[in-house]
Amino acid sequence: MPAYDYVCEDCGTRFEIRASMSAYSQGLKPKCPECGSLNTARKFGAVNVLTRSSGGSSSSGSCGHSGFT
Repeated sequence: MPAYDYVCEDCGTRFEIRASMSAYSQGLKPKCPECGSLNTARKFGAVNVLTRSSGGSSSSGSCGHSGFT
C-alpha cells in the first residue's frame, strides 16, 4: 500500500498516511493527526531510486551481452 505525505494547512504538521491507490483516486482527504483539521494538502517529496552497478567493465551489460556491435 503506498504512503502519501501530507501537511496541515492550519497548523503546519507534516504526516504520512498509507492508503490504497483507489482510496486516493476517490478523493482521500485525511484529518491532521495534531489538530484534526481537514485542511490538508498532499506534498511531493524526493524519490529514492536504487540502481545496480555491475562493478566491472562498462561494456558488459547485465543481460550478458558483451557490448554494442
